[in-house]
Amino acid sequence: MSDVYAQPTTGVDATDMNALAGYTTLRMGGPAGRIVPGNSAEEIVRAVREAGIRDEPVLILAGGSNVVVGDAGFPGTVVLVRSRGLRVVAEDTDTVTVRVEAGEPWDELVAATVTNGWSGLECLSGVPGSTGATPIQNVGAYGQEVAETITGVEVYDRTDGTVGRIDAADCGFAYRGSIFKYSDRWLVLSVDFRLARSPLSGPVRYAELARALSVEVGDRVPLAD
Repeated sequence: MSDVYAQPTTGVDATDMNALAGYTTLRMGGPAGRIVPGNSAEEIVRAVREAGIRDEPVLILAGGSNVVVGDAGFPGTVVLVRSRGLRVVAEDTDTVTVRVEAGEPWDELVAATVTNGWSGLECLSGVPGSTGATPIQNVGAYGQEVAETITGVEVYDRTDGTVGRIDAADCGFAYRGSIFKYSDRWLVLSVDFRLARSPLSGPVRYAELARALSVEVGDRVPLAD
């Protein structure tokens, strides 16, 4: 969810429990001053608040993809986003809205929506990372992007110390961007997605995807396909 860039080398033992190499997909990164797992939104917020009281720098780390840390490590508190779960918070005949915790692995969420016959995320299968990271960059692929289905984002506001929700209209979604991308003010805790009840995908928008599925652009296909 946050990126730290430094000059990496290969002298770090990833089996060292305090080494960030064990928490990044590139297996690079030296020791952290402190590593705190957050298994719920409440634990994540508490860890960030306590680090602030100690006046320590904070690194929010979820899946560890797109993160490069040098051998010097991070001289502060690393909060591991490990919150999991999704639940239906609203539904009607045509749609269902699910609230997903920030630490839920993204590809597992996409698979769950396909299994349940909920359309809207199927083209984003295979994207690495966690659910909480997706609104930050407005993740997209093959003609779909999360801004199309997000209705709101629960955040911890590190400026005023409160937890609240930001409606999708106020998230500043743009191509691979949002209000979250270049600011550490808001820490994403959960994301709400409104999905269509349908065994079929949305219209296929990319020609290469249509060719791979042996259909025409604009056709719809079974979600699992």
